[in-house]
Amino acid sequence: MIELIEEISRMRTLACLSLVLLVTVTFTVTAAEDESPTYEGDIAPIFKRACIRCHSASARKGELDLSSPHGLFKGGESATTIVSGDSEASYLYELVHEHMMPPEGEGKHLTKQDVATIKLWLDDGTPFADGTDPKSFTEVVEVNQHDIRPIIMLRCTVCHGSRRQEGGLDLRTRESMLKGGKSGPAMVLGNPTESLLLKRILAAEMPPRDKLLPSGVKIMPSGELDKLTRWITLGAPEVEITADSATAEPDTIVTDEDRKFWAFQSLQPILPPAAISGFEGTNAIDLFVAERLKANGLKFSTEASRAVLVRRLYFDLIGLPPSPAEITAFVADKQPLAYERLVQRLLSSPRYGERWARFWLDAAGYADSEGKRSADPIRNSAWRYRDYVIRSMNTDKPYSQFLLEQIAGDELLDFSDPEKITPQHVENLIATGFLR
Repeated sequence: MIELIEEISRMRTLACLSLVLLVTVTFTVTAAEDESPTYEGDIAPIFKRACIRCHSASARKGELDLSSPHGLFKGGESATTIVSGDSEASYLYELVHEHMMPPEGEGKHLTKQDVATIKLWLDDGTPFADGTDPKSFTEVVEVNQHDIRPIIMLRCTVCHGSRRQEGGLDLRTRESMLKGGKSGPAMVLGNPTESLLLKRILAAEMPPRDKLLPSGVKIMPSGELDKLTRWITLGAPEVEITADSATAEPDTIVTDEDRKFWAFQSLQPILPPAAISGFEGTNAIDLFVAERLKANGLKFSTEASRAVLVRRLYFDLIGLPPSPAEITAFVADKQPLAYERLVQRLLSSPRYGERWARFWLDAAGYADSEGKRSADPIRNSAWRYRDYVIRSMNTDKPYSQFLLEQIAGDELLDFSDPEKITPQHVENLIATGFLR
């Protein structure tokens, strides 16, 4: 009986000790879980390990510097990087959560714990160990017409621009906004809450929800709305932007390492490899090919017949097969320059530009119509850009000129005198008009 009592006593003691230990451990774990991560202790080490190779004060890929709190809160060219107290609205969290950053093969991947730590830090208000207020790193964004005009042109001028001015309202300039339309001025300088433009947007009246799809516009996102609000608050300032000219100052966007990329190097003469026995070629390109073939234990394929060769040329250059008569004529032509003459003839064909313009038009996102879900309205003047690209290919226009006309065609010539508008003026406007 005494032994039984002693055993029960020992069991009670052990149970009490276990309970105390469990409570202690639970309290410790809970306390650890409740402790918010800080920038200095948790976030900066993650950035240092995985991010600042591409996002530092010297590299700043995408104009983003993650090597300091100032750079982090300033953000980059894509968007405001973080929103204190809201990880879901933070572009940084979106990138790391979707495994888009760091890119494959660049830097060390973030672990699940890293991503969870970043999320918790953002949701907890981006605290600092020394108590620094995160707001001290947030710069007041000063905006001007150069920030606002692209937003208005994208979201509003389909209905309030040069072609249509519904309600008598034109939103293309500061002056026209102040003039307003039938309902009065679109904005009240210094008073965004009384500005009709913002009132209509915030009330979800503009753009009209039933016209989003037919007009091909989207609702103004919060970042753009914040810029517009700030601009009106500041009195809708307009400033002159100084020309971006070359200087001796280092470029933070294109680094010296970037400039070593082959596409930025001047063309240099390259001597072809020496001829290799058993690898007979007819030109210098064959010598380069032969060198790689030999290194991989391969040899040239059997030379194509003239009938095969003529079909290859036609499909490559104009995208169409030769007729039987054209095949017969080429096979029978034994002149030494028969091949060269055929190449020149196909390059001079209008079909050449039509074939090769396809690739540029695809890259530019060209289409003859809108291609919407419920309708497919025709873009009445789109064909002008299509034909411009075809003409450029057929006339062998230098790519430098081809690109310049599309990027800044409206700046290359004087358009002030309508009496002196030439075909080249029109060509430049067509080139620029599609991408604008």
